[in-house]
Amino acid sequence: MSVADSKAVAAGYADALARGEFRRLGLACLLVSFMNSHSTLLAVVFSRAGHDLHAIGILLSVYAIPVLTLTFFSGAVAGRIGVLRTTQLAMALLIVGFTSLQFTHGDFYPAMASRLVQGMGQGLFLSAVITYAQSRLSQARFLYLLGVFSSMMPLAQAIAPPFGGYILNAYGDGFFFIMGAVPALIGLALTFGLRGLKSAPQTGFSDIFASARKGNYAPLWGVFVNGAMFGFTTAYLAAAMEAKAIPLAAFFTASTFSMFASRFLAMRRFEQSDRRGLVAVGLGFMTLGFVLVAVSGVSWPIAIGGVSFGIGYSLVYPVLAAWMAEGLPPSERAGPQALLNTAFNVGLFVVPYPMSLVIGEYGFTIAMLSLATLGGLTSLLFVAMKLRAE
Repeated sequence: MSVADSKAVAAGYADALARGEFRRLGLACLLVSFMNSHSTLLAVVFSRAGHDLHAIGILLSVYAIPVLTLTFFSGAVAGRIGVLRTTQLAMALLIVGFTSLQFTHGDFYPAMASRLVQGMGQGLFLSAVITYAQSRLSQARFLYLLGVFSSMMPLAQAIAPPFGGYILNAYGDGFFFIMGAVPALIGLALTFGLRGLKSAPQTGFSDIFASARKGNYAPLWGVFVNGAMFGFTTAYLAAAMEAKAIPLAAFFTASTFSMFASRFLAMRRFEQSDRRGLVAVGLGFMTLGFVLVAVSGVSWPIAIGGVSFGIGYSLVYPVLAAWMAEGLPPSERAGPQALLNTAFNVGLFVVPYPMSLVIGEYGFTIAMLSLATLGGLTSLLFVAMKLRAE
């Protein structure tokens, strides 16, 4: 090993070239997610195009079908064509699906086709980029650097919606999708020239199922609960806060700021900490955040709840992604990451439907407290696992 490679390994990277590849992929993910974050405005665009609420609901929710399907199969796809090529294919599908909405958003079935293509890209995207990012890292600062990397996707949420809103209000929908896709095209271009993994990941579905081996059921359940709680915030929390006449920034600005601060400033301190303890703490903070938002009627406790939720969310996903990769060479991580992200997306996209029934019957407060109970019990489960292992 050369001196440059040795220094890179000590700094947390697989070799000297991996440092630059890791950073390029992180920037590429930010730029692609910048485009994807414009989807928060799709309801407005579809409404202006003349679709009724029922049609808008279908166009927004149909996205979940290819996302869930392709997330599960992403490990097998990576096994066939490689992790890097899967990453590039995912980005290309996201770009094609989103850009095509420029021409299809006014017609229901063509718009649905565009959303399905976009969902296929999203389904392949997260598992592939996380698997590739992990392959660029050594164990020296694995958890910290993976946490920073996984922040690139939600970081776009703080930038893209205001930009997209400006484009939409200033120029209408004539440039909305094309302008939103430009950063993603740059992001896709950044992935060319990156090295592929030295050995191909597993290709059989039996290998993917085998990755749910004894010891991995807990992280799969943990990431499902994490996705369910996060899915509620994206689907219903704005409506819940508006019902209380609370400014949205009280929660969302506070949670976003605390999430990034936690990952960039605090994650490096947890490198050697027990994974079960970190997940328990993260879910505990998310639970506390939900309780504060559910029972509060003024802004400052909700802002504290947002900080608590953001700190907890910043811990759970990267810790569980690292947990699923422990003891495995880069060539065998695609299957476990596919399962992990499938469980996360089930929580993110499927749980909001039964929660809508709870909201309709009992209201937002009971719905949030029920999810808080689920998060709290799961946190205690991980505490028990940690105590049993000691």
